[in-house]
Amino acid sequence: MSHPRFLPHLFLAAALGLGTLACEPGDSAARESHEHHEGDGHDHGDGASTDVHGQDERGFVILDPQHAAHPNWADVGDLELGDVATATVKLKNVEKTPITIQSVLSGCSCTVPSLSYVTESGERVEGDPTSTTEALVVPPGAVVELALRVDSQLSPARNKDKLVVVRMNTDSDFDPYVTIELRMKVVAAFQSVPPELDLRRIPRNGGGAGTLQIGAIGDSGRGLVRILDLPPGFDAALVEDPPMGNTPVWTLRVRVEPPLALGPGEKKIALATTGPGRDGEGRPYEVKVRWTAVEDVEIAPARMLFLRDGTLGREVAQTELFARLPGHLLAITSATIEGTGTDGLIVQLEPAPPVTDGRANRWRITVDPGAARQLGTVQGTIVLTTDDPAFPRFEIPIARK
Repeated sequence: MSHPRFLPHLFLAAALGLGTLACEPGDSAARESHEHHEGDGHDHGDGASTDVHGQDERGFVILDPQHAAHPNWADVGDLELGDVATATVKLKNVEKTPITIQSVLSGCSCTVPSLSYVTESGERVEGDPTSTTEALVVPPGAVVELALRVDSQLSPARNKDKLVVVRMNTDSDFDPYVTIELRMKVVAAFQSVPPELDLRRIPRNGGGAGTLQIGAIGDSGRGLVRILDLPPGFDAALVEDPPMGNTPVWTLRVRVEPPLALGPGEKKIALATTGPGRDGEGRPYEVKVRWTAVEDVEIAPARMLFLRDGTLGREVAQTELFARLPGHLLAITSATIEGTGTDGLIVQLEPAPPVTDGRANRWRITVDPGAARQLGTVQGTIVLTTDDPAFPRFEIPIARK
């Protein structure tokens, strides 16, 4: 395996480090799987064995494994980014009583399991892989098909070997756990830095903008050509930069235009690519853009809680008022506090520079009990008024237990 050559940032070098990345359903599952392999006394070498996990005539026996010496291994091979593949593992109930598969857990969101078996009459019985108590009841002698569907687009690991651990929990008295190790390698011709464009919190009537770099990986000579598909309300430009050594690099500039619906948003921009050697057409490369649209003027955090201030040596509560549109200035004209335990609390207002005629783009609001006051339970509201007709009043909950 060769090292990727597009390393414009140190964290990308770490992200594309060589080796096998293991994704497991949880730390406890990982430890149990490790302990099972290290301490079960079974033969895990290249030689054949009839006493290996899943093949000891207890619970479930794996039929027709891809790897005879390691029957619980499955492999979907190399997947080009965007490919979808499925590996199916067949498990036979060799006990004389039904076995309930209580749950089936995948260690990566890129791999989705499903369960089913076919009755003697030819009817297919589907399980519920989302259940945590009874995903599927398997009769004696029935063969379960555990289908593992892999969506390479959802895999966080690119251009390295990846291992996804899938754990089945059952009520078998003899062998209650089945662990499947699914191997894959998602091959990506390009790498974005950062991996996706997060515009974070942007004003609903101002929109937001950002940039990311995209570099070619490997020696295929594939390139980015143009923006293929742009969501409505987006403006974007793709520019080829000077190469970094022998590696082609592009910059993608994106702007999300207002107005925006409040709350989180997510879209994908598709870029047209070439085939190897810059010939023909390749599979489109997608860049994810995320954001959270907020009011043009926002209180954050929205609720004030008392926390100890090391400098003052006492508890205070703080928040900030942000005018998120460029050049938007406003003045806080009054601040009052009311509610249980609020008597004697002092509300301090501090504008952040630059300040023009008492108006600022950002204000810090601090509630201070003062050095002499002992704080008890506080449950109240701070009411702010401003000189902005669009945002004349804010109510901020404040609390201390």
